[in-house]
Order: sequence, then C-alpha cells, then structure tokens
Amino acid sequence: MILLYTLLLLVLGAAAFLIRGRVHRLEKKYYRVAAEADRVLNQANFRPGNGNRHDLCQAAKRYYQLGMLVQKRDRLEAKYDFWQNLSKRVGNLAAAVRTWKGKKLPYTFGVIDVAGAMYLIDELTLGQYVSVKQLVQFVAALLSRG
Repeated sequence: MILLYTLLLLVLGAAAFLIRGRVHRLEKKYYRVAAEADRVLNQANFRPGNGNRHDLCQAAKRYYQLGMLVQKRDRLEAKYDFWQNLSKRVGNLAAAVRTWKGKKLPYTFGVIDVAGAMYLIDELTLGQYVSVKQLVQFVAALLSRG
C-alpha cells in the first residue's frame, strides 16, 4: 500500500519536474523571440544616400522578417500556455495525492491491494488452495494438536 502511494507520488513529482523544465525553456525561448521582434520593429528605417524616398525592398524585407518573428512568437506563446496549464494541473494532482495520506490512502490502496491479490489468486489458479473453509480447517487442526 505504501509502496504504491510512494510510487504514485514519485511518478507525479517526476512528471511535474519535467513539465516545469519544459515551461521554463519555452519561456526563455519566447522572451528571446519577443525581444528579437521588438528589435526588428523598432529598427530605424534609413533612407539610402541623399534621396527622400524609402527603399521599398528593404522595407518589404523588414516587414517579412517581422511577420515571421511574430508568427514564431505566437506559436511559442500558445505552446507555453498549454504547458503552463498542464504544469498547474499536474502540480494540483500531486498536491491532492499528498493530502490522501492518512485520509483516503488506507482505504483506496487497501482496496487496490485486495483486488490485486484476488486477481493473482484467480490467475494462478490457487482458488482451490486459498479458501476460507480450508483456512478454518487448518486452524482447527493446529488448535486440536496443541
């Protein structure tokens, strides 16, 4: 019972740790791309030489780069939101399982233990050897000898 509880907590803790790491990496990547997009947006639009016209090719290239960066930033933001929500849900689940200790733990895992033992008895065809009737006869034989 305690083994199953500890294993469940270990798995949830490991999953929460890995997911938090993923969230942190996505956050760093998002801030890096957002800073790059801000840099391209705030980049001065220089006019070549002494002319008063803007270079349309340079402006088109700049807007294209800005659009690609904004798309990348939006994709990263969506990924970050998904993983952040998943991290919160796994963290809440781990916290809920930790509160089982002393409350639901003995009952829940006790039922799982009994069900698992019964399943093994049935699978290993030990039903004829493991029965209450045989147990009573065994105890009665022990008591009558002594």
